[in-house]
Amino acid sequence: MAKPKFYALKAITMGAPAADGGMGTVLTEILGATVKGTATLTSTTPETTEVEIEESDEIYDELETKAAVWTLAASTYNVSAITMQKFFGGTIATGVWSPPVGGTTVKVHQSVVAETRSGIKVSFVKMSLVGTAALAFDKAKLGQIDWTAKVLAPDKAGIPAFSIDFGVDA
Repeated sequence: MAKPKFYALKAITMGAPAADGGMGTVLTEILGATVKGTATLTSTTPETTEVEIEESDEIYDELETKAAVWTLAASTYNVSAITMQKFFGGTIATGVWSPPVGGTTVKVHQSVVAETRSGIKVSFVKMSLVGTAALAFDKAKLGQIDWTAKVLAPDKAGIPAFSIDFGVDA
C-alpha cells in the first residue's frame, strides 16, 4: 500500500481540551472556508548554546535552551459573529458581535485536529489561538481572519503535545 502524502487540507476541527487536560473529544469545524494556500504547519529550529572549553578550539558540548515551537496557521473567509467571538471575545446578540468592553484580550486554548485530503491527521492536545482581522472593503477580495495556533504543553502529565497519524505503519 502506498504511503499517504501530506497533501491539501480537508478540515480543521477544534474544541475545548478534555477536563483532565488531555485531548478534547468534542471537536467541530468552526472556521472552514480556508483561504487557498494559507494552511501551514511549521516548526522553528530549537535554540542551543555551545559549550566551549579552554583545552580545545572545537565545541565541547551543545545544550538545548529552547525547544522547537510548532505553529499551525491559516486564513478563513468565514467571517461571522461566531468566528469574531472565537478569536476576539466579546458578545453576540441577535447576530451582532461586539468586542469586549475595555479592550481586554481573550486567551483561547483549544484542542485541534488538522486533516489532509489524503487522510493524515495531526492532533494537537492544546493550542493557543490568536486571530487578526483583515476585513477588506474591496469588491475584488473578501474579508478574512488570519489566525495562528501555537502548540502548548498539555495540562495532563505524560502525554505528547501533538501527534501525526499517517494511517499506516512507518
